[in-house]
This record gives sequence, structure tokens and C-alpha cells, in this order.
Amino acid sequence: MIKQVIKSFPDNKPISALCVVEDVSKCPAGYSPILKTHDQDSDADLHLQSWKESVFIGRKITRYLCISKTEGISDYIVVNIVLINEKEGPPDGYCLISRTIDNDQKAWRKRQLCYKLSRRNLASHAITDIILLSRSKKAPDGFNYVGDLNGLTLCYKTSSQSPVNVPLSPLSYGLAPSQATENLPNGNGSLESYPSLDMSANSLTHDYDRLLSLKPTRPAPKLPTPTYSSSNYSTLNSLQGLEGIPFVLNPNFVVDNKYSLKNIPEIKVKTLEDLDLQYNYSFEQERQV
Repeated sequence: MIKQVIKSFPDNKPISALCVVEDVSKCPAGYSPILKTHDQDSDADLHLQSWKESVFIGRKITRYLCISKTEGISDYIVVNIVLINEKEGPPDGYCLISRTIDNDQKAWRKRQLCYKLSRRNLASHAITDIILLSRSKKAPDGFNYVGDLNGLTLCYKTSSQSPVNVPLSPLSYGLAPSQATENLPNGNGSLESYPSLDMSANSLTHDYDRLLSLKPTRPAPKLPTPTYSSSNYSTLNSLQGLEGIPFVLNPNFVVDNKYSLKNIPEIKVKTLEDLDLQYNYSFEQERQV
């Protein structure tokens, strides 16, 4: 009995997910429904139902807000809650609870509940408790007032969070320059040997000087003279910046002349009559339908 009472006390763990259910018995695992109001210990039903609706349906429709401190998106916590009108869209970065999670029905009739998530290691504060008030319109000490949600006053409690600096996982390979070959996995899961890149200062300087010494094999063409027309002010034959550069295939990719294409099937030439006979379709069944 004592363990159950202690378990019911609020804690400073941040809330990670919110949802709404109609049937409390179908509350998802890891969630706790808010069944009673904080000020009068009365029913915390958030659904506004008229007497006509009750007579027509023959039963009472209920809506209960549920909170969780273990479920939801990993490493994300709830940092703010706002209420909007039915025809308004949620603010940027906010999630709208529009449907019940147990039977996929419309969650609210007039006021809508939105909440904002943030990464745990980036959040300066988090919402740790949510209460509903049936009579009082003022938030208790330690709670923040949100607004009226279908007849009940919604309030939440926040707690400061220390941003956590998550250490980076160590690399499985070194970053030091080396001339030795390294074994890297290929697509089949086996290891193949690849030469590592030489990132030393001497090598970079040598490559840079070599690039500066490269010259095109033919001179760049002269710029054409501008031509004018009556439809516009001037028209210049623009250059693309590739003039004078030899367009040749890298010798490493040249295919040996002795290579024979044995796997290419023979292409048979077909006349128009052959194609009509092969792909002819009468559409008789479609016409009958």
C-alpha cells in the first residue's frame, strides 16, 4: 500500500509524450490518465457533451488526457503546452492532439491542445506534471496557467534541466596521414585493401604546383563580338568556361581493344507488320463491357 501511494506522488522526471483516450481501460502501456481534478477531486473528463448528444448516442462520451514519462520519441521531452481554437492551426514546432489513441475519434470539440517537444540534451526546462482544475481559474503555486480546456483549467509544472553534453563515440579508424594501405569492407562484407590518401603538407604542395603547371592542349577561342538586335539591347554569345580543355577519356578507363561483347543479344529487325501481329489487341472485351 505504501509503495502505491509513493508511486502516485509526482516526480521531477520530464513528460515525454501526451495522448487522449475515450475509454480509460484502453489507456496505452506506459501512460497514466488524469482521472480527477486537482482542486475538488472530481471527474477530469474533458469532453463537452450536450444532453441531446447523450440521448441520441445513449451513452456518455468521455475524453481523458494521459501523460507518459517513458514513451514517445527517444531523447525528446515536452517543454511547452498551448491551447488553440478549433479552426486554428498548431504553432510552428508544436504537435496537435487531434484524435483519440484508443478508437481514433475526434479528440476535442472546441479547444485544441498542442505541445512542443525538444531534445533532452538541448532543453533548459521540461514539463514534469499536468493538473486539471474544475472550479479554480488560477494556477496553484509552482504551476503555470495554460487556459480553459472544455470547462476545465489546464496547468502544468516545470523543472529546470541541465543540458547534457553527449560524448561522441570514438572512431573505428585513425585520422593520422599514412602511406600504408587500409582494409575497408566492400559490398560483400569482406575486406579489401585500398591505399590511404597522403594528406601531408609536402604532398598537397606538390599536387598544387602540378595543377598550376597544367595547360590546355589548344588555345582558348577568342571572345565573339557582341551582336545587337531590335528586340533587345544586346546579345552576347556566352562562353561556358570549358573552352580549350581537351575532352579525352582517362586512360584508366579505356577498354582494351581485344575485349569482345559476347553477352549482348542479337537485335532482330522487325517490320511494322511484325509489330502489329505481336502486339495486336482487339479490345473486344472492353467494348462488350
